[in-house]
Amino acid sequence: MSIPTIKIIVAAAALCVSQAHAAADCTYLAGPPDAGIATAAKDSTGVSQAWYGQATTDYAHGVLGDAIEANILYAQVAGTDTCAAAIKLPEDSVFEDITPRIGDVTGDGRNDVIVIESHRELGASIAIYSIDEAQLLKVASTPYIGTAYRWLAPVGVADFTGDAVADVAYVETPHIGGNLKVWSFKNEKPLLIGSAPGFSNHRIGQNYITGGIRDCGKGPEMVVPGKEWDRTLIATVVDDTIVVDTYADNSNRSTIDLALQCR
Repeated sequence: MSIPTIKIIVAAAALCVSQAHAAADCTYLAGPPDAGIATAAKDSTGVSQAWYGQATTDYAHGVLGDAIEANILYAQVAGTDTCAAAIKLPEDSVFEDITPRIGDVTGDGRNDVIVIESHRELGASIAIYSIDEAQLLKVASTPYIGTAYRWLAPVGVADFTGDAVADVAYVETPHIGGNLKVWSFKNEKPLLIGSAPGFSNHRIGQNYITGGIRDCGKGPEMVVPGKEWDRTLIATVVDDTIVVDTYADNSNRSTIDLALQCR
């Protein structure tokens, strides 16, 4: 469903209308209380901003600290002065996430939106949304984990394989499984590049994900705590294989920050 120009009733905690959208008099349904706005890199095309709306308590997982998720994804296109495009999930699904991610993961030169989408019976998956003629469309996704209340925590979006198209890395079931996975969505075709066990980048109840992506001059690297939170690990993709090195024998926040800073 697309609502690029319709004004809709907004809750008290709704996102404010930005100055760029003021002429169109756009208002949006409020998302979760911790919801943030993702902003694309300057001079990129396609989606420029993305955020979640229409808070819901229908999926009582609470992995991010409360049981409030989102039903709507909003996305603004760079260079347009209309209201953001929007898509609402069916009743069996929610966006179990705080802030979307933006990047060109399909390789068409335009930014896509990368989200965590959870099904009531099948658990979480990574979903890719693109804008076509002012409409948000789901163009690709990973398989659902397969069980309700099973979640995944994104590490980041970067070109790990060197093919000039960004990939998506995440830790599947970081609380009980801890498998690091890297997927390509080039040409809207999901392809698992590599998988490795022994990681965890999220603790139940936290409204943030630990670690992320760094580039210290050799290409993008993933900074992720070990599964037992006793090490800080650096993971890279080499010939479609995830290669792991130990950065430190702890996963203190200061250590993670130093690793991200290439120090």
